[in-house]
Amino acid sequence: MATTHWLGDPPAEHDPLTAWALSRLAATVAEDARVDAVVEIACEEREFEPELGGRFGAGTTGGPASRRPGETRTFRLDGVSPALLREEDSDEPWAVLFDPARLIRGIGAVTRAERGEGYVELSLVPHPLFADPADAWLPPGARGLVVRLDPGTGFLSSATLHDDRGSLATARVPELNVHDARSSAEAGWVVARMARTLVEPVRLTADIAVEVDPHEDLAFTGGPSARSWTVSAGGRELTVTGDYAPDATSPSAARLAELLAPARIVSHLAHVTAVSATSVRAGVRPLRTFPFSAWASDDSLTCGFTVDPETGVLVRAEATAEVTGDEEANGRGRVVFRHVVTALGAQRSG
Repeated sequence: MATTHWLGDPPAEHDPLTAWALSRLAATVAEDARVDAVVEIACEEREFEPELGGRFGAGTTGGPASRRPGETRTFRLDGVSPALLREEDSDEPWAVLFDPARLIRGIGAVTRAERGEGYVELSLVPHPLFADPADAWLPPGARGLVVRLDPGTGFLSSATLHDDRGSLATARVPELNVHDARSSAEAGWVVARMARTLVEPVRLTADIAVEVDPHEDLAFTGGPSARSWTVSAGGRELTVTGDYAPDATSPSAARLAELLAPARIVSHLAHVTAVSATSVRAGVRPLRTFPFSAWASDDSLTCGFTVDPETGVLVRAEATAEVTGDEEANGRGRVVFRHVVTALGAQRSG
């Protein structure tokens, strides 16, 4: 179904189309519908199973759950809810089709974006550090993933996983019926703006007040990249890049990096609601431990994010936990992390 979304029609040019497509994928976090569908998943027969786990992986990964090489499996789905898939963080092989925002964190690059009749086709390359080794469709060792995105629903009508030998697995949706669709354009706009930072270059300076954070280690200096900034925090000046190494960066420094490139947070969010035109509150998916998010690290947390519309940088980020025991309830929970950008501007010369 190719209806017009509040983001508008997909643009024709590659770079604007790529940003639009990432925005559309992210907006599904703020949308929900009851879905009836037929899904077909086919896996190629190989003499040896491909090892696509990448740097953090072990063993054979990369195929849909319970792979049956050489066979086509048909799933008939009645009343599937994308919001429920996020709430349970479902690992069904067809879940990515109706919950495509989960892909965003593992994307390293969008190498091709083309608009077709009623769809947008994207070629995605996994990020070697942020893609999940156990992911069925975008593991870090894959050659790539080609998806077709329906602009109206944000769902994927097809997904094809490629390794070095060609197509490895394909999912397609020959039948789809959407009921009771609901969405929040304001909440969707905020997460959409966050997602675009994945492909937008920026060089900035910022002064950040780390108001609450149990960690003190800010010792992270990333090499200059297309998305880097100079941060003054706690009396120290750091160069931070959004493309940090998650296994070699302290949690506090990682939170600074995710303020810069909040696209890496979007896949972890659930139950997103608007607080204002630029702010949202959201829960965290259960079991989203890898790829790790320094802000949405535990499903006991509630996150609040405010974006800068021009750059997509988070100018305020907060994570709270429910109060327990003798802690005094204040209606919002106990603050675990809070960072506030007090000044944001062009990169200083020299």
